[in-house]
Amino acid sequence: MTPGRPGTGRIAELPPEDRPREKLVARGADALTDEELVAVLLGTGRAGAGVLETAREVLRGSGLRGLLARSERGRLRELARGVGLAKACRLAAAGELARRLARAEAEERPLIDAPEAAGAYLCTALAAELREVMGALLLDAKNRLVRDEVVFRGGVTSAAVQPGPLFRIAVLEGAAGLVLYHNHPSGDPTPSPEDRATTARFVAAGEAVGVPVRDHVVVGRGRWFSFRREGLI
Repeated sequence: MTPGRPGTGRIAELPPEDRPREKLVARGADALTDEELVAVLLGTGRAGAGVLETAREVLRGSGLRGLLARSERGRLRELARGVGLAKACRLAAAGELARRLARAEAEERPLIDAPEAAGAYLCTALAAELREVMGALLLDAKNRLVRDEVVFRGGVTSAAVQPGPLFRIAVLEGAAGLVLYHNHPSGDPTPSPEDRATTARFVAAGEAVGVPVRDHVVVGRGRWFSFRREGLI
């Protein structure tokens, strides 16, 4: 850095022990803190701030979950106001890769033969979801996953979701049964009275078309609730 000239906040200008990229190369990505990983993605800090300080500001308050929320469609410019559009796009791309990887890893375990298997699958598949999601795991006669069908993402109460479209897809896919699911972004998977009413409505629809609802799993933050395990289905 030229004497008397303000720094750009580039990682290369940091002391060697404070350079996240060098630390990543030497020790692996899992050795970096959340702040350091974000700093690697940013590359440089905002005007008047170093890259690690900028990374701290990006994560301040709500951490990685908040960062994922701000990288969603419609909120990208909110993130860009702090770091610029190019950096915001890099962060958004990394967030989307995380979501896709979580779902891909979940799909490698397609046998859904018990509430524990459904809970494990869904906790992984929905780990990065910040909005409410409702869907169903369509299963074949041997309880293997045929399709993970999302009914809606955010903005609609589960009581307003009609069973018809989901069961039409289930019949076309030749599903022998399904596991209904939705998440509670609040983190508490305890079903509400509305959840119980929705479950009863979908169970009745499944009986009518010959595609039984084998379970309804509500996913919280690292926890889940199974209607089947609790004797409610």
